[in-house]
Amino acid sequence: MMMVENVLDAFTDDVFQFLTKKPKLARNLLVKKHSENLQTQGDFSFPDTLKSWHEHIDLQGLQVDADGALMSCIGKEATDLITESKNWRLEVAKVTNVNGRVHMFLDRLKSIPVGLAEALEYNNELIKRISDSTNKVRLDSDSDDDSLTSLRLKYLTKSIDNLYSIHAKASERTDSVSVIVTSKSTFKSGTGHAVLCGVVLNAKTGAKEVNIKADDFIRIRQEEMSLIAQHKYGVRVSTDTKWKEFIAHLGESAVVFELLQSRPNSAVKINFDCSAAGSSKGAAFILYNCARLEAIIKTFNERVDEGAYPPLPSFKDIDFNLLAHEDEWCLIFNFIMGFPLLLNNCVDISETTCEFKPHLLCNFLCCMVRVFSQYYRKVRILTEPRKHLLPVLFARLHMLKILNETLKTCLDILNIKSVSQMYSHFYFLHRFYEYNKIL
Repeated sequence: MMMVENVLDAFTDDVFQFLTKKPKLARNLLVKKHSENLQTQGDFSFPDTLKSWHEHIDLQGLQVDADGALMSCIGKEATDLITESKNWRLEVAKVTNVNGRVHMFLDRLKSIPVGLAEALEYNNELIKRISDSTNKVRLDSDSDDDSLTSLRLKYLTKSIDNLYSIHAKASERTDSVSVIVTSKSTFKSGTGHAVLCGVVLNAKTGAKEVNIKADDFIRIRQEEMSLIAQHKYGVRVSTDTKWKEFIAHLGESAVVFELLQSRPNSAVKINFDCSAAGSSKGAAFILYNCARLEAIIKTFNERVDEGAYPPLPSFKDIDFNLLAHEDEWCLIFNFIMGFPLLLNNCVDISETTCEFKPHLLCNFLCCMVRVFSQYYRKVRILTEPRKHLLPVLFARLHMLKILNETLKTCLDILNIKSVSQMYSHFYFLHRFYEYNKIL
């Protein structure tokens, strides 16, 4: 079963065909998606030089300068690109040419509902796939001990199995090969593929860590989070059952994130000193923002039940033109619409290649919550229930619900339990962090 079509990939295909009259080649990077400075640099760009495109342009019969401009060579102008894009799923609103590069600005008003609608379908499909294990990814049987490297192997095996199960090509192949995750560079997997897992190093000594065991490391990170909380809120936190449960979860999640945030075949350097600025803060900040999103959605639903807000209208009745804030476009374009692109980049499977990159998910999550956090500080989402304010509130809530599902899906792939899965116990987490900054 094919995944739903990715609109960003489809757009690069459309641009490539517009310029070359040929289908885009796999992993062709000439049409580049931007992730920063979207307001000034546009959302996509491509080099306007014939030299960059000479392999894809038929120059037979043309009297052209090899160092000339692509667009003039093929007899196209910016207005032609804008006009042609009206037949595409994503339309171009503006085109600029800066220093030999053509920058394309999408029509945001038309792109936002298209991207959000696709994300709804895509996330639902991902949930089904993650729940169906491939049983094709296994841990090297000789790597099952209580060392930190073995702990990393276990976490990596679970995340790779999830990536394998959602990857379209892998799930469609009935003859798909098995994958063995191992820390031995000399491991022979027979008919399958071996994925090499780098060892865990002590950051101070630079040597492989053999003294601190898996349970010890998890306990160190749990104690780190507990110490931070006690410093801010007093000893009572350490005796509160709910907080102890949450901090235990937060500490273990930090360990998963810390061991997976580097490329699988690279060694991971760990600082075990609780007094240092622990790496656990990255995972904590991600889960904190997950709690923020859950709190927004839950608070809205409670106010609907109280009669303070009208019920949330259906997706098709929302005016997404009201999502005009620059951070809203960044969240939608880079993290909601960009999620399928990320997952494609996390897996590279062919007859000769078998590579998985769950560390890209960790980086994606860090970037996502950073943008969401700055958006949250700038924009009051749950406004007063005045008639003229409700349409934008509804549009933002639909956007944040999809963003929340995207965030939780990333955590599921990494096998990190999201805050919502323990929400009945930790609903007050959001308020806790809002008034007391422990991060």
